[in-house]
Amino acid sequence: MRIESVSGSGALESETSTVESLESRLSANLRPDPAFERLYQQLLAMEGQGGKAIHEYLRTLRGADGESRTYPSAKALLAVTLQVLVRLKDEKLQDSQIYKEVSAANALAFSVDLFVKGFMREVFQPMGDDAWEKSEW
Repeated sequence: MRIESVSGSGALESETSTVESLESRLSANLRPDPAFERLYQQLLAMEGQGGKAIHEYLRTLRGADGESRTYPSAKALLAVTLQVLVRLKDEKLQDSQIYKEVSAANALAFSVDLFVKGFMREVFQPMGDDAWEKSEW
């Protein structure tokens, strides 16, 4: 095994030139996602239409290819509605009508996700003694 030591200031200089400051790293994480910004503005414009309308809008929203759904599962809908709720709360809009409507859409997504998980658990759970395969006809 051969161990090479780093000698000279050339190696150190190349490493320090790629170091980012903490402020620049934080600002990079705070840069808004353009797709989420568009969605957020569209949801703000939907204020007054109700939670079911927002849920349906998010459920049927299409991706960039025009074919696939942007939020294909209840879990994805749950995540995006939660993200919108956090943003609304950050902007001190938790008492607004749109917050209540997005919260209702979040509850719908949660209910669907819970139903799907329960169904999948029933389907794939090992059966007990009263399994239909063992029952007599």
